[in-house]
Amino acid sequence: MPIPTKNIDETNEEFIERCMSDEFMKEYDDNDQRLAVCYAQLEDEEDRALEDINTKPTQEMADEAAQGLEWREEFGRGGTEVGVARARDIKNRVNLSIETIKRMYSYFSRHEVDKEGQGFYSGDEGYPSAGRIAWALWGGDVGFAWTKRKIEEIGKEEKFIDMKNKEIRTIDVQDLELRMDGDNPVVVGYGAVFNSMSNDLGGFREYIGSEAFEGRLEDDVRFLINHDGMPLARTTNGTLRLSVDERGLKYEAKLNPNVSTSRDLMELLKDGTINQSSFAFIVEDDSWEMKDGMNVRTINKVSRLYDVSAVTYPAYNEASSSVALRSMEQWQEKEEAKKLEESLEAEKLEGIKEEEDLKQRSLNEMRLKILKNKY
Repeated sequence: MPIPTKNIDETNEEFIERCMSDEFMKEYDDNDQRLAVCYAQLEDEEDRALEDINTKPTQEMADEAAQGLEWREEFGRGGTEVGVARARDIKNRVNLSIETIKRMYSYFSRHEVDKEGQGFYSGDEGYPSAGRIAWALWGGDVGFAWTKRKIEEIGKEEKFIDMKNKEIRTIDVQDLELRMDGDNPVVVGYGAVFNSMSNDLGGFREYIGSEAFEGRLEDDVRFLINHDGMPLARTTNGTLRLSVDERGLKYEAKLNPNVSTSRDLMELLKDGTINQSSFAFIVEDDSWEMKDGMNVRTINKVSRLYDVSAVTYPAYNEASSSVALRSMEQWQEKEEAKKLEESLEAEKLEGIKEEEDLKQRSLNEMRLKILKNKY
């Protein structure tokens, strides 16, 4: 039996508790050792989650780094050996480590103030200056913009690293297609459909906004069966292509016919045994409203797209999302607080009105007394 692995909807605390009581872990007599193994397994899961971020430099960055290396050789200035090594990695478009990306962002942030009037732009005196050449070695302006995006992705991934915010949805659209691209079968389908009301997810229904996947098509996404097992296609090697159209998030997964799981899936698709799609994701922004007596959630933006899958059971019909339910409860609490505040404000205004009415009655009574005494 293997060491337990963390489930999708399981918190760190829940995993550690389950791991400690697992039959396999009882082979460790020492509780401290057992706990250490469980935490090590958890850390491995977290490391793999960070590895999902696409850290391959863009071609524009590679062109900029190549220009920096040419300038340095021509003019004999600019950058350090570290910068030269970084330029070579960027030029060759090797996958950079998370720590390297953080160092790149730190370098760009420190030296951005040096650009104005320092030979950074064509026409400036001394162009290309040593600073401009060093800037190019690290990927230039396009590299700075890229590291900003990656730092934001890393921050989000680290924030949600314990996977407790991961959700899975299955669309009820039975139109998976199997095409041929030469000798390779290609599965074509939709992982998500926009602006289509889900069925009841356990106290709420759900829409996916048309801009929910903006910026997510470059994620390291896998094509799986039931969100599990060996990936059959992947965006980073070009076998999985994602696109967005008016209908939703479309995918095209090119399968390897030499892989037995791919052949099995082909047959199950042909006879209609598998005919639905699903996707796993983390929500960055959602909104709630009440429609026709039902709580309705709109997913406005997805911060991480993990996989698209061909599935045998629709998650919409199996169970609701505990993450979404937490979001709904927070919204309901805010709505209740808002209603309470409005009620208290209404009571306050009513009290003020009653007090003013009482003052007015008292004044009227005094006027009547004065008039009676006068006449």
